[in-house]
Formats: sequence, C-alpha cells, structure tokens
Amino acid sequence: MKTQQQPRLLARLRRQNFGRARWPLTTQARFCQLLADQLASGFSLKQAVTFLRTVGGEFPAGLATLEQALLGGADLVPLLAPYLQPNIYFQLQVTTTYGELAPALREAAELLRLMATQRQRLRQLLAYPLGLFVSMAGLFLTLQVGILPQLQHEVAPTQTLPIGWQQYSWLGGGLILVLVLVSAARWWMRQPSLRLASLYLRVPFIGRICQTYYAYYLTANLGQLVQSGLSVKQMIAVLQHLPERALLHQLAYRLERQLAGGQSPVGWLREQAFIPAQVLVFLQKGSTSAQLARELRAFSTLQYRELVRRTERGLALVQPILLGVVALLIVGAYLSLLLPMYQNLQGVYND
Repeated sequence: MKTQQQPRLLARLRRQNFGRARWPLTTQARFCQLLADQLASGFSLKQAVTFLRTVGGEFPAGLATLEQALLGGADLVPLLAPYLQPNIYFQLQVTTTYGELAPALREAAELLRLMATQRQRLRQLLAYPLGLFVSMAGLFLTLQVGILPQLQHEVAPTQTLPIGWQQYSWLGGGLILVLVLVSAARWWMRQPSLRLASLYLRVPFIGRICQTYYAYYLTANLGQLVQSGLSVKQMIAVLQHLPERALLHQLAYRLERQLAGGQSPVGWLREQAFIPAQVLVFLQKGSTSAQLARELRAFSTLQYRELVRRTERGLALVQPILLGVVALLIVGAYLSLLLPMYQNLQGVYND
C-alpha cells in the first residue's frame, strides 16, 4: 500500500512545487554538470546521486529526497521539476525521452551557467543606479517633509498651506497607476505561452534576445527529436506529455489541430514571429533525418553563441539607460522642490 501511494505523493509534490526552482541558478548548473560528469565516468544514476549527496554541501536535503525516490524506482527528470528552471526542465524532459541523459545535462549546465552569470552581472549593473536613486529619494523626501515646509513658513509665515487639488490629483494618479500595473500583470500571467512568446519579441531591448533564445530552444529540442527517428505525429505526442503551460506543449497542440483539420502547418508556423525562418527552410529541403538533425543542431549552436553576444550587448546598455532615468528624476525632483519656493519668494518681493 505504501509503495502504491509513493508515486501519487511525488506527483502531487511536483505539481505543487513545479516552477519554483528551489535551487539557485548556480546550484542548478553545478548539479547538472557534476551529474553529467559522473555519468560519463561510468557511475550509474543512483551511484552518481549518492556521490553528489556525499560530497556536495549545497543541496543535501533535495538530493536526499531524490536519492530515496530513485531507490524506489522513480525516474530522475520528473523529480527535478521543483528544483530546476521550467525551461531547463522542459528541455531535459524532451531530450531524455529518446536521447542520452549526460549530454542533455551538460547542455543544461551550460545554459544555466550563462543565466547565472548574466543575472549576477545585471545585479551588479543595477546596484549603483538603484542605490543612487534610493539615496536621492531619501534626500528629497527629507527636504520635502522636514526642510521645505519650515522654509516656507519662515518666508511667508502668515500664509497657510492647505492641501490643494494638486496633492489629491497626485495621490489619485498614483493609485490609478498601481491598479493599472496590477491589472496588466494579472492579464499578462493569464496569457498562454504561445501568446507570451510573441509579446516578448515586442518588448524594447529584450525582444531580440528573446527571439534568439527561442530559436536556440526550439531547434535544440527539435534536433534531438529528429535525431531519434520519430515521425511528426510521434514528436507531437512526445511534446504533449509536457505540462500544459510549456511552450512546446502548446506548439504541439496547435500543430495537431492543423494536421487534424487537413491543413498544412507551414503557413501557421510562418506567421509565428518566434519561430526562425531558417527552421522552415530546413524542414522543407527534403533532407534525410540524419542530415536534418545535424543542420538543426548546428543552427542551435550558432543561436546559442548569438544569445551570449546579444545578452552581453543588452547588459552593456542597462546602466547608461538607468543613469539617464535617474538623472531625469533628479531634475524633476529639483524642479518640484524649488519652483514652489521660488513662487513664495516672488510673492514676498511683490508684496
């Protein structure tokens, strides 16, 4: 009875914790790389996880859970859903269905290292502008609340400073802006992954990075499926085993509907901005499965290098843009503080 309930319990835990990525990116990359190295050295999967739990001090609790589940006969990749990034988990699940685990883990580790490095660089670039903004905000708040009212009272002690319609309009505008942002965020989260993929491409500065990432992600997984010798229907069936919110699952569902309706999916694929035109050229050339797989894998490698280049270029623009925004905010804050004081002084001199 206990052995029958264990898979159900694990499945329920995966559903509840899926997408939370309880391990940091650096820990995920280290786990995937070390596990791939141990498998390449001849360790079995259970031996490799046991070895990592013994020598790795960053994820003992998670590895203990994985080790117990593996000893109970569970598969590794579904167990990793609570610990890995969703896109990495999807890629592992696809590539390990008909491919080897060690190369898939090595590719995942490489992408995770890139994500961890770029996230760390982004935090470093954001530190100075955000610190400057917080410092200036504290300074202007002190001036607005503590110093400016006292100066106004000394300059024009007989005048009262009632709260006018400007203050109420600023407060109302701020509340409306918050409501709009919350509503927009909720609408964004409810959109399907196919819709979000097209929307991401329209976002300034990161649209081209997302386009390159989707090109790498799709061609890497498609190349693995083609290399496995699957037919189109078999590929669609494999992708539909992914969670419903996965981009590949929704893509497979739309392709199945196109095929079931007797329509060629090429026209629909050509309309999707996140699908590279080169992929359609590869698919329509009539190459053998082995040649098509090599072309897709080579193209995915090129897209990965382009992804690295574009993320580096995008990160180089982050700090100048933020510093420009902070400068505009500082100028606006100065004007909002000095103009009322100037008006009060002008009124005193006119009197």
